[in-house]
Amino acid sequence: MGVPALLSIVTLIVAVIISGKALLSKSELEQVFLTHEQKIKMHYYKLFGLSGLIAFLVSDLYILWSITINKKTAEMVNWSFAFGIALVIFICCLISLGTIERFVQNFLIMHHFKYKVTLNNFGDVYILRMMNQEVCICSKDPNVVFLRNDDIESILVKVDDLLLKPLTKERLQKPNKSFWQKVLE
Repeated sequence: MGVPALLSIVTLIVAVIISGKALLSKSELEQVFLTHEQKIKMHYYKLFGLSGLIAFLVSDLYILWSITINKKTAEMVNWSFAFGIALVIFICCLISLGTIERFVQNFLIMHHFKYKVTLNNFGDVYILRMMNQEVCICSKDPNVVFLRNDDIESILVKVDDLLLKPLTKERLQKPNKSFWQKVLE
């Protein structure tokens, strides 16, 4: 691998880290106005970061175990095994953490939060998500995302129309679902 290729890889890694940090540093209100693609990127940045952290901690625990309990020196530690276990744990976490998060959201968390805004033409509506950078998808029913019902009316609102309106954050009960709906979701 030549110097230009190495510089390209380093530049790419730095750019990914900076853009990930920019998404993860947004406040809760700013996250409401993220597009679907930005939310997906943020989810995978969190997933990669948490997987890397867990893998790093497990490999460090192995190294500490080898040095303190087995009384090995740093040269005697099996560094290939430490790297291998970190890689395996990283891949396993990438595969399983999304499922664990979905389980926690579906079975253990009973409430969700939505921002409510009062519009002149429609009254009180809840901001569901962003359609693009300029248009919000809103609804009078805050549980539309959980019900997956296409009959519920959605309202498209320009972000510019929301700028001077007061937003209210509300804690809402999730609608009841059967066990199988929670599992298959």
